[in-house]
Amino acid sequence: MKKNTIVKLRWGLHILLALPFFWVVYLVVSGDIGTDPAEKIVREFGFDGACILWLSLAMTPLRKLTGNAIWIAFRRPLGLWSFFYLSLHLCSFLVFWAGLDFQVITEELSERPYIYIGVAAWVLLVPLAVTSTQRSRRRLGKKWNQLHRLVYLSGALAVLHIVWVSKLDYVQPLIFGFLFIAFMLLRTEKIKNILRPAKS
Repeated sequence: MKKNTIVKLRWGLHILLALPFFWVVYLVVSGDIGTDPAEKIVREFGFDGACILWLSLAMTPLRKLTGNAIWIAFRRPLGLWSFFYLSLHLCSFLVFWAGLDFQVITEELSERPYIYIGVAAWVLLVPLAVTSTQRSRRRLGKKWNQLHRLVYLSGALAVLHIVWVSKLDYVQPLIFGFLFIAFMLLRTEKIKNILRPAKS
């Protein structure tokens, strides 16, 4: 595929990934955010970030399954947008939910220990976002790939966070958990050899 086409597709992807943010802004401005705006905003950004993170995790398996390297071109924008929404998820919790009140934050941490898991998942993504440039990749060399494998540990913690938060709603955590396990299995050589397109 031509480089110009890939650039256009990436720009289109950026536009699509920005839509959830403007949707939340619309809900706030229009007053349709619901009876608990803080919870709605926190959950919306968390869900958006998790979905996009899972899409980024799907890029390598899709490349393996299809034999088409174009999927890798979408991995970085997906990863950065995921980090953006998950950062908003954390910030909206601190600002809108806890009101930047240290006492409220400590009480929430005591009552909702899954917050620690979510924060740990986010912290693991910070160095990945910072080193996502080609310049960082060249400078770090082989260490870059090792560092960016942290995304899988972050994903595992995110699954635990989602399961813990969801309580009696098992559908969403089951979907996220199943997809994460599938992505991990597709990284193993045996599974990749079975599913890899036959070479002519």
